[in-house]
Amino acid sequence: MRRFGLGIAAGAFALAGAVPGVMAQELNEVCPDSPDGTGALWGAVMDEDGEMGLPGAGVVVTWEVDGEAGGTEGQTAFDGGYVLCYVPLEVALAVQPTFGNVGGSVTAASLTDPITRMDLVFSLTGATGGGGDDDDRIWACFGVDDNAVNLTYSRLLRCDPGWQGLNRCPKEEEHGQVQATISGASRAAAAALSDNANAGDRAAELIRSGEFREALEKVLADARRLGANALINWRQTRNSLTAEAVTVGVDPETCR
Repeated sequence: MRRFGLGIAAGAFALAGAVPGVMAQELNEVCPDSPDGTGALWGAVMDEDGEMGLPGAGVVVTWEVDGEAGGTEGQTAFDGGYVLCYVPLEVALAVQPTFGNVGGSVTAASLTDPITRMDLVFSLTGATGGGGDDDDRIWACFGVDDNAVNLTYSRLLRCDPGWQGLNRCPKEEEHGQVQATISGASRAAAAALSDNANAGDRAAELIRSGEFREALEKVLADARRLGANALINWRQTRNSLTAEAVTVGVDPETCR
């Protein structure tokens, strides 16, 4: 697939956080040197369950012009906002949010205005690349106060905020502790878990941290390597993320 352009710089992504920030500008202010017949697509990728912007999500737009396939893609900022430049006007578009290796529902669109807003909802319902019997994500259950983090990272984990019994589910095998270090700027974010802020504020601090996601991915990779299908007893400190890797042979939602 030939790509006509990539998502623009991170500084421009920040514009997506406020409606007037983009809509009040001319196209060439949002997307410098835009060719004739192209426009900007912008908006936010939202988590349907958590009703919050998804940082680090992808947005992929594809099209066909005069028999030639094209496309562009970009990544959301910490608030879930995105801006994509050099998208052809009045052409049938396929717009898809992604998260990790999971693709969300594809939406048909067409830009009739030079600057067009399009908010996207990412839900595992109808997503491709995950779910079903072939889903290799790890079962996990967080405490009540960590539900926002749970939802934010549910694209990497199989989890549901309503689960209460995963820690008590019968275990076929216990594989031991898995741990990843959180370094650099993430320590300030991790410290938020120990503060008196509410769960939403703590989650917001964590999702701004790329190192936290890296630590989570390492914990999940180690769990898979050990043959575990669930992680319980999560512990977050200023410097590390730790959980117990286990194998459960029951439905984690019912423990049966």
